Amino acid sequence: MTSGYAVYVGDVALDEYYRADSWPSIKDKALVQPLPAKPGGMIANAACVAAGLGMQVKFLAALNRGAITQFLLSDLEKSGVDTSLVVFDDTLPDAKCMIFLVGDEHTVLIPTMGITAIEITPEQLEVLAQASYIYSTPIEFELLRCGTMNSDDIIDYCRRHGAQLVYDLDVDYINDGDEARYRRLDVAFFNEVGYDRYRGALDARAAADRLLSYGIQVVVVTLAERGCVVYERTQTIAVPGVPVTVVDVTGAGDTFCSSFVYARAAGMDLGDAARFANAAAARCVGQMGARVGL
Repeated sequence: MTSGYAVYVGDVALDEYYRADSWPSIKDKALVQPLPAKPGGMIANAACVAAGLGMQVKFLAALNRGAITQFLLSDLEKSGVDTSLVVFDDTLPDAKCMIFLVGDEHTVLIPTMGITAIEITPEQLEVLAQASYIYSTPIEFELLRCGTMNSDDIIDYCRRHGAQLVYDLDVDYINDGDEARYRRLDVAFFNEVGYDRYRGALDARAAADRLLSYGIQVVVVTLAERGCVVYERTQTIAVPGVPVTVVDVTGAGDTFCSSFVYARAAGMDLGDAARFANAAAARCVGQMGARVGL
């Protein structure tokens, strides 16, 4: 078990699963087979994996007080995640996500929640600042406010107090933005699609060097079944994937990223952390559900 604790800031949702033989084109129709719903959400999945591995984990999000929320929070608590930082707003819709399985791939539809800001208290700010790691996404973290402090102020305050900021940039390419988000960051995770979108015409190492020049310590790019590549200033480490029969790829990235953070917190070097995270992700995709990798 690692010392200190991590705060996971972001989404939790009820994952509604469907299986289809093919993905329809625009104006087309397709029959889908409903499958059992499961607790999910990128950040919640990652939080559960970290807690299952032995980290002390706190979770922060904005949710309504409805039955689905209570089910999701109860499941987080059963997984060892502290949900006492959650902010409640009964004007919000239920948190749901629709996942369509086609072959060995998946398509995810994420309804927006309509959240424009999440106001946290000075006490919650101190919990964030005293964490060893804060794990989130740019989209989720930029919602935080504390009095007159915006999200950038909150990040600066927390990092000054020793917290390391970790972003899962899996879907960051959906919301293109400037480079400012990378200047207040310690660890960056990209999937291959997101990294290719980010780097544009740059080769992979040159893009990593640009990110590292902003002060990021480690850049990790996941390559699905081909494993991952880890970049730091003095080295590039390529780690092959673990062969596995794919059942459901949902949550593989969340499992990888959170397992990598755990491994680093536990003292593993970058190569061992990448191998550990690859193995965890392989366990995840070999079964149905986003959190089975824990």
